[in-house]
Amino acid sequence: MKKWIIIICAFFAVALIMSCGGEKLPEKFEVSLTPVKGYEGPAKGTAVIDTKSGTDISLNITGLTPGEVYTAFFVNVKSKMFQGIGQEPYVLSVDQSGAVKSDLKMEKNIYMKYIRLAIYLNPDKQPVHNPLGVKAKLGAFMKSKKPKMVLEGKLR
Repeated sequence: MKKWIIIICAFFAVALIMSCGGEKLPEKFEVSLTPVKGYEGPAKGTAVIDTKSGTDISLNITGLTPGEVYTAFFVNVKSKMFQGIGQEPYVLSVDQSGAVKSDLKMEKNIYMKYIRLAIYLNPDKQPVHNPLGVKAKLGAFMKSKKPKMVLEGKLR
């Protein structure tokens, strides 16, 4: 009888341990893109990450200014880390109504390393490859222009 009780307890212990796996992400992870503090435009949108493939992301944004240059990055502002979304130079195609509807590719599961997804307005209609202004060796000699973050979405 004791033997059966031990076997049943062991079975339940194994079942409990197996059911305690980490939080499973849904197949599609939707991120709301909202205006950052200080930005007063009508822009808003969503990003949908395909967690199954880990490489596909869809951006749906409205309210941007047509004719301006916008870029998309995953960012960790405090640690000055960033990764562009899509193909370099990471420029988003804004139509005449100020909307973006893009299906982009990214490095597999790269979004898991970052805290935010950000949309930047670039100065002088030129894409800037460094949205956070990380200083290079010649940084003291060159005046760099920093893009302005207009939308952000929290990834975690």
